[in-house]
Amino acid sequence: MDLIWIPISMFGGIMQAVRTAAQKSLNSELSTWSTTYVRSLFGLPLISCFLLLAITISGQVLPEFTKTYILYSLSTGVSQVIATYFLIKLFTLRNFAVGTMLAKTDLVQAAVIGSLFFSESITLLGWIAITLTGLGVVSMSTAKIKAVSENPFQASKEVTQKSIVLGISSGFLFCLSYLFLREATLSIEGPIIFRSAWTIFIVTTSQTFVLGLILLFFRRSDFSLMRRLWRPCGFVGVTSGLGSICWFTAMAIQNASYVKAVGQIEVIFTCLISVRYFGERITPLELLGMAGILIGVMLLIV
Repeated sequence: MDLIWIPISMFGGIMQAVRTAAQKSLNSELSTWSTTYVRSLFGLPLISCFLLLAITISGQVLPEFTKTYILYSLSTGVSQVIATYFLIKLFTLRNFAVGTMLAKTDLVQAAVIGSLFFSESITLLGWIAITLTGLGVVSMSTAKIKAVSENPFQASKEVTQKSIVLGISSGFLFCLSYLFLREATLSIEGPIIFRSAWTIFIVTTSQTFVLGLILLFFRRSDFSLMRRLWRPCGFVGVTSGLGSICWFTAMAIQNASYVKAVGQIEVIFTCLISVRYFGERITPLELLGMAGILIGVMLLIV
């Protein structure tokens, strides 16, 4: 049971890959804020069911809502929403691949910032695993950029700078959301499933409420679009809910940086989908990246 966080993290990574692809498609019909909102609104029913299940299993109803817990939970929600907004915004840029690769630095940022300012305790083997996994992701992302364009950095300077800023900012805020989440789950008492369920419920509910108010005042017409697009919106919500349940539960058990390292399996999964359904070929650089990710994950298992 000590390693249960590993398959949970892997499944969370796969769900995140599927959800991100669905959000990218949905963003062609909804605004960036609405596409960000969909993951919370349509994921909340599933997360509420998870909370009820956790309460039933644990036999506990309410945790002690300390100021520290509330602060970390709300900080998780805010940083996660803004990071997701930046990531979706990247999809609207012509050379978004560069920014998306930079957003993947969230793993390394979480390890460094977490060990310096949070409760992340990373062993030497852990640092090696995180480094290998990070290099593997960069390698696969670089291969994807080369596939998009022979000379991807010749795009307009203005767009390139914007994608770089959005990518780094997204990665940094995602990194903070993982660390805040980890601290939140550690600041309350109870079984793992109880702590993770309450945290994800509070985070998602606050996101739904705040983003809902923003859209109500500034993008009210988007609500009718969401009703019309309820199927793809529902798909994003379900995959996002499942992914969040996995992330929150895994990070209640293990270091956030370790969980994200294992979750990078999503990059391999995305590549295999491209091969299976779109007939793309795996390049040597992508194979090298896959090897780095898999070795890194294996080091975290031993």
